[in-house]
This record gives sequence, structure tokens and C-alpha cells, in this order.
Amino acid sequence: MQRAGFLPGTTSRESAVDDSPPIPHPPDPAPGGAASVVVTVARLSLDDAPLPVPPESANADSPRPPATAMRVLATVGVVFVGVFLFLRVFLVEPFGVPTGSMAPALVGNHREAPCPRCGYPVRVGSPQPGGGREGHFTDIPCPNCGKRVNLADAREVNGDRLLVDKNVYQLRRPRRWEVAVFRCPVDLSKPYVKRVVGLPGEEISIVDGDGYANGDLLRKSLAEVRETRVPVFDMAYAPTPDGWGPRWVVHPADRDPRLPRVETARPVVTADDAVVQKGALVLDASASPQSEVRLEYRHWNFDERKEDAVTAAHSYDGRTRGGYASFPAIHDFYAWCEVEVTAAGTEGCSFALRLFDGADSVAAELGVGPRAVGQVFLTHDRHGGLSAARGVSLEAGRTYALEFAFVDRRATLAIDGRVVVAPADLDPPERVRGSGKKIEVKRGEVKRPLQLGARGCRVVVRNLKLYRDIYYTQAGVSGTRAPAQLGRDEYFLLGDNSGNSEDSREWRRKSDDVPVPGVPEPDFIGKPFLIHQPLRLGRVTVGGRERIVQTLDWSRLRWLH
Repeated sequence: MQRAGFLPGTTSRESAVDDSPPIPHPPDPAPGGAASVVVTVARLSLDDAPLPVPPESANADSPRPPATAMRVLATVGVVFVGVFLFLRVFLVEPFGVPTGSMAPALVGNHREAPCPRCGYPVRVGSPQPGGGREGHFTDIPCPNCGKRVNLADAREVNGDRLLVDKNVYQLRRPRRWEVAVFRCPVDLSKPYVKRVVGLPGEEISIVDGDGYANGDLLRKSLAEVRETRVPVFDMAYAPTPDGWGPRWVVHPADRDPRLPRVETARPVVTADDAVVQKGALVLDASASPQSEVRLEYRHWNFDERKEDAVTAAHSYDGRTRGGYASFPAIHDFYAWCEVEVTAAGTEGCSFALRLFDGADSVAAELGVGPRAVGQVFLTHDRHGGLSAARGVSLEAGRTYALEFAFVDRRATLAIDGRVVVAPADLDPPERVRGSGKKIEVKRGEVKRPLQLGARGCRVVVRNLKLYRDIYYTQAGVSGTRAPAQLGRDEYFLLGDNSGNSEDSREWRRKSDDVPVPGVPEPDFIGKPFLIHQPLRLGRVTVGGRERIVQTLDWSRLRWLH
């Protein structure tokens, strides 16, 4: 390789000073003597010598040295491989998710097809070795409308792939409710991925689907609720031919709510085209400042024509765990929607959401009008006000994204992603026996978890989605049949898909069959921070023939909390 600043055939001594002695001239020939040859030696300066011609200009038609572009590509490839190996070994490593123990947050190997009635994507995880495949993919209920779907002929789709930060736990300790990759204490042969629930030194119990640490109910922030939500209902996927009308009960506008009401049995009135319009709900109470309209969601079974309780059944698990009617009832709910006020009176207008958990209901009521005089309230059906804030309202002509959660006995309201009023915590449902010992009170089934209401205004609700929280089942021994006591550096980890997860509840030491609920901190590998390769089936045309291939599912590409 040539060095910059030097031409071929030259030296660095071209400008040296010449200090050699002069060459003597031969004496003149003697007269009459023999002829002599005079030799003249001329000294040439290097400055006078012709410069060598560079090879490029010596022959413009000569071929250039080959493989220059290939050499650059090879160099770039070597650098890329080196950087990739460095990142993989020391910083970030990709992991695949083969099973569905964390579904729907993380999806393992599965089959997928749209529901024939509402179009909602129905996913069923592939059975584990030894689980059997007979009937596993048949008679699967759609999570959205309940239609039974057969996925026996559907194509297989690979599970999610995660990018895992391998250094985060060198800088800090694992945190509650975050997803972690670790080595299982009873199976060190492969990495596991679960959610951190219990922290070092805590005594963990699972009661009525919720986790308790040292007797205290474990609660989630709204950001953590978003990470653990499980779909129940999506307004955007309407079933044909009935539509969503049967799932909404309409309570007509009252002439004046201040007048005493006569409690009489009223027939159930389901929503018609005036209420359900192109996937949106219209609550029109703009006739007068005292008018009210209320809609109530009911978990309607389209096939059996009846209301069902929302349960912990998970269609992703297929038929490996038996029937769906035997699953426990769900009590924790989260609603998301877009709200636009299209008409409003001068004062006293409001929009409200209410969630019911089988024992108590909480409501969020937002004023409609100028923000300066707006207020928001969180209220309890029996105890009145829980929390309030001023300067918050829904202004006419604008669209807002509303989130309302009643999860882990905590009520939280957010507008456009920001919590606008202090969350309100309710005590766990309990009663006191004569001896003073506290015992749990079972909450009832929930068939109508959500209500919407408008007063003195017209409100359009779009893209409404209803979710439930994780329900931890009573499988295993640790934390279920008896509290699990964690050591000084041990963590309790559970799968989101609790009915199909082998986790801290069930781990046992093979040598003596002793429960091993805790994962030591040194066995943590890292924290997943990105689902970088979620897959779905797509169609491509190659050579005039259409083929079904696995392609990136951009809708599920996301950062993990």
C-alpha cells in the first residue's frame, strides 16, 4: 500500500545540498601530439531529472486493480460481525420465546387465524412436548366475541424474539412487575422468562388471583397495568350480522334526575343503530342540562344468547386444560377509549366511566366545558368521594384518549397518557369474624363490568377496548397452599398466563422434592427491553404463485416497560 505524500520512484532526499568536490578537467593536448579524446562529465541535478509517470497516467486504458469494492465490503462485514459479537457477549443478546407462559404480553410458537365472525386474531400456542396435539387446536373461543374457531389447518408461527439487556442487573436490582430472563433454580439447562412478583425477604401469598407480600396487596401503577392487560372486548372488531348492539344495555335519559325515581322492573333495552354507529358509541343527553344517558356493557354470549361472567379462561392455551366454564371469575378491569364531546350545554355537563369488581364499583366523572372551571372526581358507590382535581375537563370539539383502571383495588384515571387525579386505593375485600381474625370475602361474578354515562351533552366514544388483569391461579404449593418465604437475595417469579406457566409456585428440587420458590439474584441473565421480531403470516407472490410466509408484525413491535 502506498504511503500518503510519496510518489513511486522518489526519495526524501531530493532537496539535499550538493557539497561534493569539483571534477578536474583533463590537460590540453601537447602541440603536434597525438589526438586525444576529451571526455566531459556533466553532473545532473535531481531537480533536472524527469519525474516518473504514475501508473494511472502511464496508460489510461490499463485495467484497474480488481476486488477494491469487495475489499471494502469484506472490511465492513468483519467490523459488523465483531461489533455484533461484542454486543451479544457483553451487552445485548436476542432470545426466542418458544412457549406461551407469558401470553399475551409475549407470544410463543403458535397458530393464528382471524375469527370468522368478528375478524379478531385468534392465537393458540403450540402444545408442549408430551402434552399431545389431539384436539388442541379445535373448538377455540374467540377472545373477543366467543365464536368457536378451528385452527387445526392453520400454519405455525414462530414465537416472539426479544432483545435482552445483560448489564442492567449489574447496575441495579430486579424490580417488581418487570419481565426478566433468568436461569431456573431447578433447570439450569435453558433460560426462562417470567415477571418479577416477590422481592427478597418477602413472604408471598396468592389469594383470589392477586399477589400479597407480607400480607399487603401488591398493586400496579397504570404503566404496569398496560403491560399486564389481557383483552376482553374490542369495539373495532364487530361481529356479523348482529353487531355490538346486544353487548350494550341502554338506560334511557331521565327527565330530571333530581326527582324521586320509582323503582320498577324495566325490560332490557339493547343498543340500536342510533347508539352504535360505525364502531362508535353515541351518548346523546343534550336535550336539556338535566338529561342523562347511561350505557352498560354486558358480557353477552352470542351463541347461547345469555350473559356470561368474565373468567380467567385463556383461548391461547387451547384445550389442554379442559373446559372453559370451570375457570375462576375475573375482578380487575381496565378500559381505554377515545372520547369527543360534540355538543354541550352551558353548565353542569359531565361524562363518566364506572368499573365494577364484584364487590365495589368506582367511577370517574369529568366535567365538560372550559378547563379553568373543570373538575374530575373518583367516587365510590358506597363511600362517596375518593379523589378530586381541578382544572381538568373535556372541551367540546376535541378528542381525548381516556384510560380508566380498577385493578388491584386501585382506581386510576389518565387523559392522553397522563394521570390527572391521584389514584385511589381501596382496602382488600375482607370481613371480621367474632374472634377478630380477618378472612377473605369472595367477590362475586362480574357480568357487567363497565358503564358509560353522559349528562347534558352529546359524547361520541370510539375505539373502546376492555381488558382484564392477570389472574394467578392456585397451581402448585409455594404461595398458594402455603406462603412462600424468600431469602435475602431471592425473587418470586410468575408467568402472566398463569394457567399454563411453570413458575415459582411449582418448582421443586429433584433430589428431595422440596419446593424451591426463589430465584437467586446471581441467576438473573438480563431484562428484555424490546420485542424486535414479532411474526405473523403474510402473503407474497413469487413467480406468479401466491405463497404464505412469516413476516414481521409491525403492530406488535414495541418497547417493554
